[in-house]
Amino acid sequence: MSGILVFAEHNSGTVERVTLELLGEARRLAREAQVEVSAVVFGDRASALVEPLAHYGADVVYLFEDERLRHYDPGLVVASLGRLCEAEAPLLVLLPATTTGSDVAVRLSLEHDWPLAPRVMSVNLREGELEFVRPVAGQAVHAFVRGTSPGPRLATVAPEAIGVESPDTGRSARVARGELVVPEHSSIEVGEFTASDPRTLDISEAEIVVSAGRGVGSKANMRLVQELADALGGSVGGTRVVVDLGWVPKERQVGQTGKTVTPRLYVACGISGATQHTIGMKEAATIIAINTDPGAPIFKLADLALEADVAELLPVLTERCDAERRG
Repeated sequence: MSGILVFAEHNSGTVERVTLELLGEARRLAREAQVEVSAVVFGDRASALVEPLAHYGADVVYLFEDERLRHYDPGLVVASLGRLCEAEAPLLVLLPATTTGSDVAVRLSLEHDWPLAPRVMSVNLREGELEFVRPVAGQAVHAFVRGTSPGPRLATVAPEAIGVESPDTGRSARVARGELVVPEHSSIEVGEFTASDPRTLDISEAEIVVSAGRGVGSKANMRLVQELADALGGSVGGTRVVVDLGWVPKERQVGQTGKTVTPRLYVACGISGATQHTIGMKEAATIIAINTDPGAPIFKLADLALEADVAELLPVLTERCDAERRG
């Protein structure tokens, strides 16, 4: 039985959270099947990602580094990954069900006629065969799917479907440098990358979220929240209370009756930390909480708790962030 391969997505020098989820799932299956976990990463400068990939479960990291991979190029990535899969014959290839991961998965499946299970919740090993669990009928029913075609099984997994296991900082991985495959004919030419506007970006996709609660004090003070978000390159969110007050649009509500966010940084401004809100942001990688109440429940979740008045602290933080950005 061959190993399990994880397609590693990254952004701004950081491994995406969904990749860490996939590594945990791959590690679980690998222990049961007694095989190795490999991660494959494409980028112009991706060497620094080897260590975190190893800490979260990779035994081998296939590293494709090339300046032509500064931005996602489907022709180069799919051709190179296809060649790697043909050579290594992995039992399973796990990809994130993101825009990029889904694009790679579909192209691989079509070009090589390999079976693909999209947006699975989990993967099981039953009697030596892989079984994929997929939600259907609006997630009211679960389908159990097995591939019948030959070749590696491909599966995409939605972010937050599995959860991230704790890293093992004592782990290391072997590094195998891959040779980029350039297709003879390509109908795609990659130009430049245009970043989305954080002010209009769907908050569930934001890397940085600055969120407001009643403790912001007034609708006029929302200007301070927006200025800090602009300085950080982030998006503005809010609790249900501030949405009801008309300070923040409904589509930017974070919480049980709003949206779930998993940014790299979440700044909670004047938010007490009611369960209705925290259920939608507790999985953020880093949480900074600002509140005048030392007993605010949000402080229990925070990596950094700042007991301060939002109206006084935010201008200072914004000024310092602007200064750092200017160098």
